[in-house]
Amino acid sequence: MPFVNVRDLHDRTAEILRKVGEGNPVFVTRYGKPIAVIRDLAEEDLEGLVMLSDPKLREGLGEARADVVAGRVSDLDDLIAETAAELQGKG
Repeated sequence: MPFVNVRDLHDRTAEILRKVGEGNPVFVTRYGKPIAVIRDLAEEDLEGLVMLSDPKLREGLGEARADVVAGRVSDLDDLIAETAAELQGKG
């Protein structure tokens, strides 16, 4: 049952979700065209999916990737040393 139409999903939701829970993804179609996929969701996947649903986070990740590609990055050890020096200068 890799493909089900919307009507089948409505009529057989429990059965379809049981198959999904067994590790079998299901593709949902409307008028013969795929519109969605239902797959098992591991607990460790949930946090990533929730985070990627946030438009601001996705935008920030895009900006971060652009910075890496453009070479606008800093070495972590250098940042730690600079921050420690700044904190010592303020104390």
